[in-house]
Amino acid sequence: MNQNLVSLACHAYAFAALVYLTYLARQWSALAMAGRVLLGGGLALHGVALVSLLGAQGGRPVGAAQGFSTLAFLLLVLGLVLDLRYRKPVIGAFITPLAVAVLLPGLLLQGGQEPLAPGLRQPLLPVHIAIALLGMAAFAVAAGVGVMYLLMERQVKGKRFGLLFSRLPSLEFLDTLNRRLVVAGFIALSITLATGAFFAVGSSQGFTWMLDAKVIATFVAWGLFAGLAGARVLVGWRGRRVALLTMAGFALVLVSFLSSYDFSDGGIR
Repeated sequence: MNQNLVSLACHAYAFAALVYLTYLARQWSALAMAGRVLLGGGLALHGVALVSLLGAQGGRPVGAAQGFSTLAFLLLVLGLVLDLRYRKPVIGAFITPLAVAVLLPGLLLQGGQEPLAPGLRQPLLPVHIAIALLGMAAFAVAAGVGVMYLLMERQVKGKRFGLLFSRLPSLEFLDTLNRRLVVAGFIALSITLATGAFFAVGSSQGFTWMLDAKVIATFVAWGLFAGLAGARVLVGWRGRRVALLTMAGFALVLVSFLSSYDFSDGGIR
């Protein structure tokens, strides 16, 4: 039943992505409303499936399939909230296709789970995972906003005041939204590192966890985003370089996320 609900949600998301992309060509309010309704309906189905599934597992996603599914859900929730908050349906044209691409592996992957180390069987572990996935979703949306910024900047610098120029938000709005998302993601990433260190030290891993590839990638991403935040405040960095660094940081966080799973059996490492 859970798989069927997620499959239906994925179809709703795919139709929503098509509607949002059509909105780029024809900026009709009916298209924006249809995209929001499809996306909201998909989230309702997806949410029911996740609550049922994760409730039976103590609130923790198990394996790569559930990890992808949960991340796609959070990504779309954040995208819909931003769309409704700022009345910018064009955000859906960039976020919804990305989320569908994230969700598809969650539908295709199979496999069971590997037992957790005794030190990791703690009641706060679901909170740690939830914060990590929320941060990942924030960085994903920030990267999407970065892509929008680069496209808009290219239009402005090339004086090509065409379709994208009339559809995309202003450069100032995109830069401000990027900053807010990166700050939210950075806070979540910092909490994830701190709680992850607590769990790892309390397990049989000791301090060897610091040599793990996914941990190294996470620390590098944390350092990049810390430097980016500092450069914004102290040096006044804005614009293109910030968008590019946001995308690079998201790529590192994505490497860390993918490294957390053993795709040979869908388990979590």
